[in-house]
Amino acid sequence: MKPQQIKVMFFLLALIFIVQLLGAQNVQPVTTSICPKKTALDTVAGCFDAVKLASGNDTRLLTRECCQAVKALPECLLIVYPTKAVNTLIFKSICAQKFPGSIL
Repeated sequence: MKPQQIKVMFFLLALIFIVQLLGAQNVQPVTTSICPKKTALDTVAGCFDAVKLASGNDTRLLTRECCQAVKALPECLLIVYPTKAVNTLIFKSICAQKFPGSIL
């Protein structure tokens, strides 16, 4: 074998070893649970619909009162559509961006 072929083979072997080493690290699964059916969103009229729209980047209907209800939610997956569940941390972030500097 030529010296250049040996270098390429050594490089590929080292690359495979590194990929296996990184892939073997223990990765903790995400264990976020589904939100309860009754939430603080139910106490504010139209809040669930506003949050549902916010999951699609339409934040026009979000109010301060609704964002206060969002803040009261635990970290969980809110089912906004039958096939779509969104982590409540995302909605909390959306509210923080919509009402910056306010203490919700």
